[in-house]
Amino acid sequence: MREWLLIALMCSLCFSGQVVAEEETDPFTEAGLNLVALRNDSLDSNQDGMMDAIRVVAVINSTQQMVGLTLTLIGEHSGFTVYEEMFMYFEDQENASLTYDSWATGEHRLYLEISDSEGRLLLSINIGTFDLSPALAVPSIDLELSGSEIMQTGDSCEITRTFIDETGPRWNYVGTRSIVGTPFKVLDSDQTLDCSNWPAGAYVVTETYQNGLGQTTTDTLQLIIENKPPPHFSIELDGTDALAGTPCSITHVQATGENHDEYTKDWIVTPSIGMTANSSSLDCSNWDSGVYKILLTVTNDEQISSTNGAMLIRMPSEELVTEDEDAPVLSRGEETETSSVGLWGIGVLSLVLGIAVFVLMMRGPEDDQLGGSMLDSMGEPDADGLPTHVDENGMLWRRHDDGEVDWWDRSALMWKRW
Repeated sequence: MREWLLIALMCSLCFSGQVVAEEETDPFTEAGLNLVALRNDSLDSNQDGMMDAIRVVAVINSTQQMVGLTLTLIGEHSGFTVYEEMFMYFEDQENASLTYDSWATGEHRLYLEISDSEGRLLLSINIGTFDLSPALAVPSIDLELSGSEIMQTGDSCEITRTFIDETGPRWNYVGTRSIVGTPFKVLDSDQTLDCSNWPAGAYVVTETYQNGLGQTTTDTLQLIIENKPPPHFSIELDGTDALAGTPCSITHVQATGENHDEYTKDWIVTPSIGMTANSSSLDCSNWDSGVYKILLTVTNDEQISSTNGAMLIRMPSEELVTEDEDAPVLSRGEETETSSVGLWGIGVLSLVLGIAVFVLMMRGPEDDQLGGSMLDSMGEPDADGLPTHVDENGMLWRRHDDGEVDWWDRSALMWKRW
């Protein structure tokens, strides 16, 4: 019985030795490496009185002639994992320093992993858990408007986009930017937006950003652009009622506070003087004598226009010779030459018109006129023996044997058939 117990005890000791040997197997040590020292320091990188970074320093000794290692500092926070890596190639002994910058407020759990040049994990060390504030600039967006909150179309207007994110690019978690509320497409590379060419309307511009670490930021800008009113202007005439050939100008005068330099100016002159340029003034010094209707249409950049008009009178000048005999001439009062042919023509025309009017007044329809003057010796209407009567309106009538009747026309002094 005792022999069996001894045999069982010896067997158990054999198995126990094998387990201890397996637990003592260490890839880091087998690789001829020894961790001489390891420490971590809490840092305040931005000097705001809050710890925001952890620096880990490791001293490693190697019994091999030359060795290559990769050190990885791993940080975990809110379900996200970030990595800081360092590669070192040395012999004998070397120091390694890695710094973990916090990217969010809260608890961060750190690990240090050491791998060989082939990527095989040799050693993993739990550095600990630290309560940190952000060491890097968290994402932020700022939309700044250059111009008044209420503007008119075409006014100077610019929106500056200020964007910051140090955490996303640092850990390869770059996010996406989106902007809404603009009338035209906007690229991420557009640092400024020119809103001077935006159509009239009320705009709410919102830009949002979210990186791969779940950090989000947004900013909103409101602005109102109203339609620019039609151009206000007047037309100034210099030289109206003056002699043709003397200085004369027609000038577009913009209203106070407006700038029409870049506006389109369309002149229409009647009678036509030919083509007119897109100009703020016209030279009318050499225009012929006469009356001119001037119309000016001014159109702004938004194709909003307004029209004004004026009348220009240019008097004929003795120095200007014209081939048109019917052109108006300048009156010289009593010295003005007149044509006798014209006076005789006017007299003859008046006589002819007088005769025509008299004939028209005296003639009547042939079927209404019954004869010449029908007055008896007493100057009364001669009824030729036919019966007569006067109606209630004082009209004198006579009746024929066949029943037809005539009425006495006092103005023509004759009978007229009814």
